[in-house]
Amino acid sequence: MKEIIELTSELVKIPSISGNNQDEITKFIKEWLERNAGVKPNIEELDKNWYTIIAEKGEGKNVIMLNGHYDVVPPGDKSKWNVDPFSGTIKDKMIVGRGSTDMKGGLAVLMKIFSEVEPKNYKLVFTAVPDEEIGGLHGSFILAQKYTPNLVIIGEPSGSTNITLAEKGLFQIKLKGYGKVAHGSLPSLGENAILKVFRDLQRISDSLNKFRIDLPSDLKDIIEDTKELYKFPEVFSISFNPSVIRGGVKTNVVPDYCELEIDMRVPPGVKISELLEFFKGVIMETKLEPMDLSEPNYTSPNNIYVRLFEKSLIETLGIKPKKIMITGATDGRFFRYKNIPVIVYGPGELGVAHSYNEFVSFDELERSYKVLKNFFTQYDLGNT
Repeated sequence: MKEIIELTSELVKIPSISGNNQDEITKFIKEWLERNAGVKPNIEELDKNWYTIIAEKGEGKNVIMLNGHYDVVPPGDKSKWNVDPFSGTIKDKMIVGRGSTDMKGGLAVLMKIFSEVEPKNYKLVFTAVPDEEIGGLHGSFILAQKYTPNLVIIGEPSGSTNITLAEKGLFQIKLKGYGKVAHGSLPSLGENAILKVFRDLQRISDSLNKFRIDLPSDLKDIIEDTKELYKFPEVFSISFNPSVIRGGVKTNVVPDYCELEIDMRVPPGVKISELLEFFKGVIMETKLEPMDLSEPNYTSPNNIYVRLFEKSLIETLGIKPKKIMITGATDGRFFRYKNIPVIVYGPGELGVAHSYNEFVSFDELERSYKVLKNFFTQYDLGNT
């Protein structure tokens, strides 16, 4: 554990904000794996100026991939931190700093697991990608085209007693309203683009409960566990967040243009194309423009790897894990779109990610490590 704690701290000390400082952290991870895993990793430019670390060991028809991201979000207002966000401070049985939970603690655990496991009759692939925090298109998206593993384990923070098996889809759209300029004292001579956008926004809001959602039947356990863990009403419905608005040029001018961005997250059982057509039929005064769309996705709790992983957690920690759905997205979606089973499991809690004074506890690191080590050493993964 001392090694994992120190490794997490050293990773946090490298300020690898998405798109920046890739050289230092890729070199650090590569050299650590060379020293400790007995392999020669490659730093591959999967996309121009974006670098992914790939290391492999073992042979066999089955392939298991360990996947993590080394990029982090910006620290924000540093005056709101109790410590330097890139100090990797170790205190009170935790490591504090930007990325400690999301996900350099998980990355350290995966690196340690990869260095120790000697796969029998299968290939183990370690990957560390540069851009999960900004969409994953330069890293895991390309990895999912390059590899077709039998299983992907992503070390994102699930909490050591939870297994994340499902994710809501992303549905971000923009409403564009066009009007006619007039003097603000005579608005009847113009057409107010802001009012057009607001009226269509209300139409979308009012229609949300009319769109039918058919949750897949094999999500029963995930639904029950997630409801027990998260008490938020929008988890299994379509969330609705109008988030950015732009329009108008001056207080006394009728605006002839307005645009408004809406962020919605959709559960499994919703097809993005059908939802898009539904909303196009609801609006009356604006133009709907898709921004960022991704399908909801999940791995069945009945998958053999999931069952073995659940067994490992019970054997190691003595508790039955909760199998959950998260409202955000991970790089796991790129593999699930290819029907590759994905288990998201790692130390930390999602509520701590991206926050000021972000931390990961020693206990979370230790429990996650033990569960993963048991999974890789106690079961015949080469013939699963």
